Amino acid sequence: MPQQDQHDNISKARMLLATRRFLKLDEWLLSQMRGWQNQGEGHSDYGLLMHPATLFTGTESPPLNPLEILSDWVQQCPQSYHAHALLGMVWHENAWIIRQPQEGEEVADHQWLGAQLCCDYAVLSFLRAIELHPRPTHALRHMMNLSGGFGEPYWLKALFAGEIPKPLHEKFSIQGSEIWRAGVAHIHALGFEPATHWPQVLPAALQQTRKNDEEALDYWLRMAMSVRHADVGTMESYLLFHSAFWGGSDAQQMQIIDSPLCAEFSEEERNQFRANALCDALSGDIADSESPQALELQSRLAGLLAQPLSPETRIRLLSLAGICIAYWQDDDQAGLAVYNDLFAVSPQAMPGHAARMFISRAVLANGHQEGLPVLTQLLTRGLSQANDPVLVAFAATALQSGLYGLPARPELCAGLMEHAWSLILQAGDEQPVKDLVTLAHDMAINDDLDAAHFLMTEMARHGSAIHCYELYFFYRNGWHQDVPEQYHNDSNAMDCVLSAARSGMVPAMFTCANALREGLGGEPDYEQAMHWYQRAMDAGHLSAAYFRASCALDNGSDAEKRQAAEVWLPEILHNAQHPDRAEAAYTLGMAWLTGTGVKKNRYTADKYMEFVLELNPDSEAAKQVHEELSGSLRARMSLWQDKRKAEVEDPVAEFRLQEPLQ
Repeated sequence: MPQQDQHDNISKARMLLATRRFLKLDEWLLSQMRGWQNQGEGHSDYGLLMHPATLFTGTESPPLNPLEILSDWVQQCPQSYHAHALLGMVWHENAWIIRQPQEGEEVADHQWLGAQLCCDYAVLSFLRAIELHPRPTHALRHMMNLSGGFGEPYWLKALFAGEIPKPLHEKFSIQGSEIWRAGVAHIHALGFEPATHWPQVLPAALQQTRKNDEEALDYWLRMAMSVRHADVGTMESYLLFHSAFWGGSDAQQMQIIDSPLCAEFSEEERNQFRANALCDALSGDIADSESPQALELQSRLAGLLAQPLSPETRIRLLSLAGICIAYWQDDDQAGLAVYNDLFAVSPQAMPGHAARMFISRAVLANGHQEGLPVLTQLLTRGLSQANDPVLVAFAATALQSGLYGLPARPELCAGLMEHAWSLILQAGDEQPVKDLVTLAHDMAINDDLDAAHFLMTEMARHGSAIHCYELYFFYRNGWHQDVPEQYHNDSNAMDCVLSAARSGMVPAMFTCANALREGLGGEPDYEQAMHWYQRAMDAGHLSAAYFRASCALDNGSDAEKRQAAEVWLPEILHNAQHPDRAEAAYTLGMAWLTGTGVKKNRYTADKYMEFVLELNPDSEAAKQVHEELSGSLRARMSLWQDKRKAEVEDPVAEFRLQEPLQ
């Protein structure tokens, strides 16, 4: 069987590599290469084998170090084309790893430098590979990929221009700078020093081959296609660099596919390129309904789906198309029909993440019950494949009560939920947990509140803080749907929010403090409420500062009341961006009116009410207090008397100074 042969070939390559039998591996790869290079074999594993992801993702323990093994291979077999080509690929991969931005941040200069230092080694390896084989397809292809992603190094540009490149320290004066130290640290972490000196001439195969002003991407494409014409992998990479992600467009890709550049490819291969381009277009922002772009994409989709396509390509297209079709036709059922077609492709066909969430939303939340068979198929396949935590938990919930086309099999649910949780932990990603919250809400909209409760309690039992937090509102009937009275339980709600707070969930810390202050499910606990307000504040929850102060004024000792009135609330008023500034001013005004934490003074209280109305003219509470304090002659006489006792004439002037300049 071809699939078994492929598995055997991959296992053989990994074994030879792990045991460092480099000569044997090189001979075997060269034999595999001949048929693939001449495009005379209908099936060849050589293209798959020539990728680090294939060779270095086995089950070896400890895992293999690609740079170490390939460097050893190069040292033992300096004339090995494959060793140099694979080493270049690994250096290129490390450049991408270093270049990855931190979450929410842009790529730093030192990351660009570290990536470029890796690219230097990659290019050196590829150039050496080009010298060692008359038809170095992979080396040329990956030079194209590197040039598209990072650009050509300065020294390679100099060689193509007929110049002798300057050493790194002569070309740039960044050595010794902070950026240089941080950039070099990336390559030091890999166990190498930066390369500093370059070849003096190009490999013979590249000399006098570049046209004037020819872009690097176009040049390396031309060179790769000249040694292996109509190479699908090379053209797919080239088209990718003309996608919207790289500053191109769907139209640009289609123009290339229909140009002489792709003339030597078969219609089946060009359809594959068109499908890739269409997938790019469908996975981006959805075109406006009834726009020319939407109409064109629908036409292209229908045309491609009418052509022979590989099952994998058809599944990719349908997975992306369903949501788009539903939007363009304003009909969830049209999208569900697309996913029904997807399931018909093969027993293993599964839609992507967004499509799965759409199916549940369309059937449960939007009420398209005619689409229930599609949801049933999704859950059935989720059980048979059992590798997606969201689908496994969703299916377990359905089996608990026999919902959504699945039979009632409650005896299976505990094991399935356990498996779903283990998959969530393996993934190390919060998205599945968030998706399961969404599914619980969809179930509730579909009046399946028992199922929603089961899903949330199972996830909470396994340690999901967000589901504990959801259950707090569920038990208090503060959820988005009316919750049956049988579930109302303040004690359960308190347990859930406390568990979520202890897990480190910041909104839960704040809510927990409010519940303890209220005495939910028992007696009020001032000390614990203040503890959780402080925890929430320390974690960056702004409103916790105001509620801590108001809690102290209501329930604290005299010393805490004074601290709230003299320190905590003024700190909030000094922050012009604080979301509870108006509430803090009102609370401080009421403290002065009642003499809580400060010496009672109606004049000062009224000044704070005026300040509240400056911050929020619609505050009815402040209007009422201000009217009571100044609305009659007797009230104004009292204000005048208290004004003489006040320490400052305008107690809120210092807070007005914090207003941002217009």
